[in-house]
Amino acid sequence: MAKRENKFVKVVRDEDASNENFGLGRPFDFDESFNRIAIMGALIATIVLLIVRQVTGTGTGSVMLDGVCYAAGFFFAYLIGREVDPEPGREWGALVGAFITLGLEAYFGVDINGVVGLLWVLFICRMFNRTSGSRHRIGDNVIILGSAFWMGHVGYWLFPVITGICYVLESQIKGGYFRSLYLAGISFAMCVVTGRGTEIPVLSTTYLYLMGVAFILFLPQLTMAGFSKARDDRHNHYLIKTRLQCAQAVFLLATGLLIYFGGNTAGIIFLPCIGTAIGTGLYLLFYLLKKKQEEEGKQ
Repeated sequence: MAKRENKFVKVVRDEDASNENFGLGRPFDFDESFNRIAIMGALIATIVLLIVRQVTGTGTGSVMLDGVCYAAGFFFAYLIGREVDPEPGREWGALVGAFITLGLEAYFGVDINGVVGLLWVLFICRMFNRTSGSRHRIGDNVIILGSAFWMGHVGYWLFPVITGICYVLESQIKGGYFRSLYLAGISFAMCVVTGRGTEIPVLSTTYLYLMGVAFILFLPQLTMAGFSKARDDRHNHYLIKTRLQCAQAVFLLATGLLIYFGGNTAGIIFLPCIGTAIGTGLYLLFYLLKKKQEEEGKQ
C-alpha cells in the first residue's frame, strides 16, 4: 500500500531550513519616501496633539499618553495599509488611510489599549498574506497570543475567539502551517481565563455608519487581489492570491465584529483600521480611474 502523502511536508521542510524565532518581521527602509513620510507624519501628529491639548488646558499626564497613542494610530494605520494593499504603485493608499485616521482620532479620541489591538491586527494580516516571505514562528505567535490574551483580559472577550478561528483558517488555506491548529487550541483555551464581562457594550450609530462606509469602499480590494503582482520580502516570490484575499477578508470582518461586540471603546481602538479601509479603498478607486484614462489616451 502506497504511503499516504502529507500535504504539509514541503511547507515544513522549507521552513525548517531557518532557525529564526520571528518570521513575520519586515524591514523598514528609511530611504523609501513613503516610509519617511509615515515617520514624519507620526511625529508631527504627536506634536500637534500636544500643542492643542496644552492650549485647551488638558492635564500634562494625559497629553503625553494621548500623544503616543495618536502617533501610534497614525503609524499603525500606515503599516496595516501596506499589508492589506501591498500592490506596488498603490503605496499612497496606506498614507491616505493614515491621514484619515488622524482626523478620526482627533474627533473621537484615542485609547492606550489600541496599541496592543493594532499590533494584533498587523501580525494577523502578515500571518495570512506572508508579505515577509515566511510563516509565523514562535516569537510572532507570542505577540499574537499575548495581544489576544491582554485584550481579552481588559474586557474584549472576542479577541481570543477570533484568534483561534484565524489559526484554524490559516492551517487550511494554501501553504497553511499544520501547527496552527495547536495554536488555535491555545487561543480557545484562553477564553476560559479571560472570561466575559457582564456589561452590555453600547455602540453609537456613528461607528455603524463608519463601518458601512469602510466595508463598501474596501470590498473591491478583495477582487483586485486576484490580479496582485506584489512580492514577498525574503524570496521575492509573488504573494499567494488566496492568502492575500484571506488577509483582507479577516481584516475587514474581524474589525467589524470586534467593534460591534466591543462597543464605543472598541470603535475608538479600531479607528486606524476604519481609516485604513476607507483610505486604501478611496485610493484604489482613484488608481483605477487614472489607469483607465491612461489606457484610453493611448488608443
